[in-house]
Amino acid sequence: MTLPQPRPLGQENSGMLDIQPPVAHKLEALCQLFPQAVETDAQGRIRINAAMLQLALDPANPAGVQVEEDGFELRWVGKREAYHSAFVPVQKIVQPAPEQSKAWDSTGNLLIKGDNLDALRLLRHSYFGKVKLIYIDPPYNTQSDAFIYRDDFSARQSEVLAQLGYSADNIDYIKNIHGARTHSGWLSFMYPRLLLAKDLLRDDGVIFISIDDNEQAQLKLLCDEVFGEENFVASFIWQHRKSSQNDADVSLSHNYLHTYSKNRTLCNINPLDVDESKFSNPDNDLRGDWVADPMDAPGLRENLSYPVTNPNTGEIYRPPNARHWRFTEEKYIQALSDNRIVFGKTGKSRPQFKRFKSEAVEKGVAPFTIWTEWGTATEGTKELLDIFQGSKIFETPKPTRLLEEIVKLGADPDSMVLDFFAGSGTTGEAVMRLNAEDGGNRQFILVQIPQPIDPKKQKEAHRFVTETLGRPEATIFEITAERLRRAGARLEAERVAKTEAAGGLLPDDTPALDTGFRVFELVDAPDALILQKPLASATQADVLALQTTIATPQPAHLPRVLYNLLLAEGLPLTTALETIQENSLYRADDVLLVLQTLPLDALTDTVRALQQGPQPVRSITVYAPWINDDNFILGLHTVAETLGFSEDKLRLRG
Repeated sequence: MTLPQPRPLGQENSGMLDIQPPVAHKLEALCQLFPQAVETDAQGRIRINAAMLQLALDPANPAGVQVEEDGFELRWVGKREAYHSAFVPVQKIVQPAPEQSKAWDSTGNLLIKGDNLDALRLLRHSYFGKVKLIYIDPPYNTQSDAFIYRDDFSARQSEVLAQLGYSADNIDYIKNIHGARTHSGWLSFMYPRLLLAKDLLRDDGVIFISIDDNEQAQLKLLCDEVFGEENFVASFIWQHRKSSQNDADVSLSHNYLHTYSKNRTLCNINPLDVDESKFSNPDNDLRGDWVADPMDAPGLRENLSYPVTNPNTGEIYRPPNARHWRFTEEKYIQALSDNRIVFGKTGKSRPQFKRFKSEAVEKGVAPFTIWTEWGTATEGTKELLDIFQGSKIFETPKPTRLLEEIVKLGADPDSMVLDFFAGSGTTGEAVMRLNAEDGGNRQFILVQIPQPIDPKKQKEAHRFVTETLGRPEATIFEITAERLRRAGARLEAERVAKTEAAGGLLPDDTPALDTGFRVFELVDAPDALILQKPLASATQADVLALQTTIATPQPAHLPRVLYNLLLAEGLPLTTALETIQENSLYRADDVLLVLQTLPLDALTDTVRALQQGPQPVRSITVYAPWINDDNFILGLHTVAETLGFSEDKLRLRG
């Protein structure tokens, strides 16, 4: 079962459709603006003519616009292949797993089991431009990292490398670096994942990437290329260790969080909460508690360097060296008369400005780039020991407190959070815990590969998964899912305790707490399902060919087909499916899914009734492989015309 490549529905077949997006969109725009600069060779490969592009940009003065082919850039062997791998057709499908899920029918959260590159390719269909915050903690490419995402090269992949222009020696080198602890191998691993991550971000979205010194420099350059230098936010430094390493000559105590936005002009990092304990009201100001802030600021500005006289002592003050007052003399006089200037606790010090708690709380505090108070690696380990009742089952988990602060900085209370290196599931718990604290409706998508747990090197974790959880295979994914279950149960218990403490009632406007998650497993496509084709261009031969390759409909296949149709339609995997007619008609959002043949007049009446409801059906999608009547496919044209559907709203998939 493979998914369609995103393209305008109803678009006629053309050479453009052979290029995978977002390349297709970019190339289409380039062809429209500069058709003379886009060439196709005898083998059908696209070539951009730099000279023609330069001439098109400034025909009167071609030398005035320079299209450089060489310049400053991050280069490594395998880069073209890594870019290409981001946009090849995905060979996986999603298999719903309600039995591994929690609150399947009501949750808005997702946990995906599989390689995150495949997951990102699939998610791109339904979540393009919808994610507000991405946090990832990828492999650091150190000696302790096991590169579990190794790609096994096939003969077909070797052919692709040759088509991309690699020599035989370079092809052998690229095969060897995948999964190896080299900068080139690690960059080839990260590049396609970051390209897809960028596509998933909203225009005001932001990504935080944890990394250490081993690859932070390479990652910074890679992110500059993928996201653009102009979209760099900051490289935050997190102090993950408070104690000294006695077995090393340098005690490493920090990691980096390289942070980039999709569009820096649209992305604002949220302010931090104010520490209200610092505020007091020693002079009984009617405006409430306040704190004294310095009245000077860094930098020399002559117009803001006027003398200030302390009315209590007569002493005259000017800004310290290389600094200036924060506002003009006129505003200072106004603030002084408004009782907003103080001269220390005794009235004999330098001038300070009253900042009231009400103002500070509303504005918040801009985060510093050095984080020393947001938990440590040891704290993260203790949290897991607590939630798993003393079992040490995961190495170096991030503390929940760190992820909560990151989510506060980058996400809104009702936005989507993605972590495609889920690990122990800290991001998911942080999202649920924040929602419990502030009533938010944040949703998470977590992706975790089923990395095998070594029964010899990780005995305790292996025993926990196989014996305590009773799973036949011991993988990290099982730990991720179990952490979410236990963290959610703990939050629910805390809410019950809070309710009891409040006399058994919570306020009527208390929002429901979503501690559930839908599990989907990425599995190999058993056949070529969910390939998009406009109904107008489908023939009986198309339908017959599909029917000969795909088995007769079976009830066991129904959930799989339905949820992959959601992705094909660009709908979230948490979309509710409404059964209109068992095994035949289902509704997802404003799309009617037709899975089997039924009388056309009955279909017409059903669609007409749905159109008159509160949420009208706006398109019809027919799953062709399970339609056993060719006349039904042809008759749908008449149905569509009768109901006023345009051709692009009537789709054949299969």
